[in-house]
Amino acid sequence: MSESLPFQPDAAATARDGELRAFLLRFIGLTLLSGVTIGMNKVLATLLGLHLHVSNFQLATISSAETLAMALGTIPAGYILSRGNPKHLYAGVSLSLALAFCVLPWLPGWQWVALLMFLVGLCISLRIVAMSTVFLVRLPELGQGKAGWYKGTLILGMQFLGPLCGNYLIAQLGLKAGFLISALMFAILAVLGWQVLPNNTAPRKQAGHASLPGAASLRELLRLPVVRVTYLFEILASFTASSVGVFSILLAIRVLHWPAHHSVWLMAVQGLSCVLVLLFLGRFVLASRYREQLYGGAHLAIMGALLILGLWPDSIAYLAASVLLGLGLGVNNLVNTDNIARAPVDKARVSAHLTLFGMVGGTAGALAAGRLADLTGLRNVFLIWLFPWLAGWLAFHGSRWLRRAPPAAVSSLAPTAESAP
Repeated sequence: MSESLPFQPDAAATARDGELRAFLLRFIGLTLLSGVTIGMNKVLATLLGLHLHVSNFQLATISSAETLAMALGTIPAGYILSRGNPKHLYAGVSLSLALAFCVLPWLPGWQWVALLMFLVGLCISLRIVAMSTVFLVRLPELGQGKAGWYKGTLILGMQFLGPLCGNYLIAQLGLKAGFLISALMFAILAVLGWQVLPNNTAPRKQAGHASLPGAASLRELLRLPVVRVTYLFEILASFTASSVGVFSILLAIRVLHWPAHHSVWLMAVQGLSCVLVLLFLGRFVLASRYREQLYGGAHLAIMGALLILGLWPDSIAYLAASVLLGLGLGVNNLVNTDNIARAPVDKARVSAHLTLFGMVGGTAGALAAGRLADLTGLRNVFLIWLFPWLAGWLAFHGSRWLRRAPPAAVSSLAPTAESAP
């Protein structure tokens, strides 16, 4: 009997590690396919808008309608998920989206397209809240080296594989066939989500956070410097990414005069750069003694990309700007995710806030970019976007570096590691 005692913990640990690996593989597969579908739909919606001969603002309205609805549906989705079965809800929503995308290409005007995209966004908000909550709850078990895997996989699908697939399908089969294939993918996601998602995330979530007396209300959260900074730069990042995402295809076609089937590469290069950071540089960035300098440098890289997009209309320069923007956004998300994971806060509440603020920032960015593009010209939008980034950089990084203060993220979060179970 005494010889079997050391074996039992090892067997339990092995079984637990196997379960975590299986969960991670299934979850990442679901995330990747979901991202591919979203990325395809962005290209399909953009090209559908061009097919309807819309203005810059109308195109931005179509793109932002989905994001606005996702923002409005985030908080209700949390209540719905807490009272229902995630498998049933996810499957039902995915099948509803499949039906919606069967209808989209036959709508007569851009207003109807924008309205249906708004309804699509309400459905997608429930899917996003479910996925992000499950991942954040299980992140302490998976290890912080995996902190960028969910976002990285999602971006890989949304900004690289999805746009390329959408572009290829339209080139080979036509716009309407592309929408029908997207509808089929939503139906497949309904089946996969049924297999991957738990029946109820509440018990695991409570167990994971019961010993952490973290800040929960928005007022309590905003008292913490690390939360304020994370919210600020996540909003700016979504604001910028949505603007570039909506208009990168137009930049390639109208400014660089690329063929339509090549225009997706600006979006794809940005997405791939971001994914490489999130999937492969997490440990390097987060464990580095120069972590705060990398954080500030990432924000400078984003500003540099905006400057290039506004001043140098050249293919090589725009590709370089896409790489800079992807790298900057990737490091920004890595540090923000790790800071929140280590902070004494209610993780689910912060996740909901970040999702909501990111969607609001994305909606505002797309709409504002569309209006400014009509008023001032497309390239000038990116120069205007420099000002909020510069203000944020000076308020946080500039003042800190001038004072030569120790990194706030590490010092302010040290007690959290001791309180972790």
